[in-house]
Parts: sequence; C-alpha cells; structure tokens
Amino acid sequence: MRIFLIFVQYACIAFALFLAYQVTTALMSGTYDLMEMVADVGTILICIDLAVFLFSTKTKQGISLEEYAKQLEQPPSKLVYVTRKLGHLGILLIITSWIVPMIR
Repeated sequence: MRIFLIFVQYACIAFALFLAYQVTTALMSGTYDLMEMVADVGTILICIDLAVFLFSTKTKQGISLEEYAKQLEQPPSKLVYVTRKLGHLGILLIITSWIVPMIR
C-alpha cells in the first residue's frame, strides 16, 4: 500500500507540473479560455495539497489506535496547514469555473 501512495504522490506532482506547463504556454500564446485557466490553477493547487499531505503522513505500518488518536490531537505543521488552505482555494476555483459559465 505504501508503494501505491508514493506512486500517487509522484503522479500528483507530475500532473501539477504538466498543468503548470499548459497554463504558461497558453498565457504566452494568448489563446486561452479564462474559466479553463481558473480550473487548471485550482487543479494545480489541489495536486500540491495532496502531494504534501501524502508526504507528511508517512507512518509505520503497525500504528495502534491510541497512537493514531494522539496524532489527530496534535495540530498540523505550518506547511500542511498552508497547503490545506491552498487546496480549499483550488476547490473553490474549480467550482467557480463551473458556475460562472452557467450564469452567463
């Protein structure tokens, strides 16, 4: 299972890099749809959030329920907190990119 999570982590990073490349090339060429760009930036933020979350939760396989409860009581690190907020912003950007074309 740990190997699968590492694969997902690197896949998130690779997809975020691909989308960043796609966004920059679209901005440089000048042919882009604004709502599509908003959705891509939101997806980049979500991918970064997921990759940092998977990186920060590397634990041992045989963790007990009490140890897990103690981990939940501790506040997350500053990096995880910031990327979590960026992930929430990414979700809001994706929802905005869906709703705005419906309103027009």
